Amino acid sequence: MQSKPNNQKKQIENLKRRLVEGIQVITGEGVLSGSGHLSARIPGTETFLINPRFAGVLADPKDICIVGFDGKRIAGAGPIPSETPIHAAVYRARPDIGSVIHCHARASILVGLLDTGLIPFNREARIFADGVPIFPDSHGINSFALAERMVANLGPHYATLLRGHGVVVTGPGIEGACISAIQLERACQDQLLMMSITELKPMADAGRELIIDRGMTQCALDADPREWCALLEEARHAHDSVQPQQS
Repeated sequence: MQSKPNNQKKQIENLKRRLVEGIQVITGEGVLSGSGHLSARIPGTETFLINPRFAGVLADPKDICIVGFDGKRIAGAGPIPSETPIHAAVYRARPDIGSVIHCHARASILVGLLDTGLIPFNREARIFADGVPIFPDSHGINSFALAERMVANLGPHYATLLRGHGVVVTGPGIEGACISAIQLERACQDQLLMMSITELKPMADAGRELIIDRGMTQCALDADPREWCALLEEARHAHDSVQPQQS
């Protein structure tokens, strides 16, 4: 009779570990800074995991908070981010989404200020060929009223640029959402560079590619597991190199 609670506990611990790994990867890739947050839906529940309100790269699995779809903290020391409603609103509206990132990546902010928005002209941007809408309000999204407007703007897409503020990126799982956020930031960097040289046009054959998990995790990923493993290994080395040495 105890197997179900035990299984869910193991599932949550696994998600917490992967969430911390994801934070380390996107921090190392310059997507996440001292502010910003990564979350993951707890399958079969109306709850999700999110890093608390301090620099994400400092978090351990024990620091990760459990939050309900009403935006209230259920477990974890906290405090939770003020923009937690972003995550709750996405999960309520999009059952296909298993992970959400809100960050303030520099190039993504700048492209969000352009009338053209993102132009999927190269390989990095091809998964966003279905569009990255721009949410016009630059305020912090710390209420459900504003978060629900943002979700309506997101629609069926996987990312939305918040004009002058940041970006929200989603995916079916933690690793896929992180890879998507990395690719979006790289695509924005490339676009800003190329716009100073030539006029950009979308790729004719661009389209979102979903690669099903090959056994690395227990969810479908919109990323190649080999790429994720390489990024994670690099992030671990960087993280270990800044840890205090034992005397």
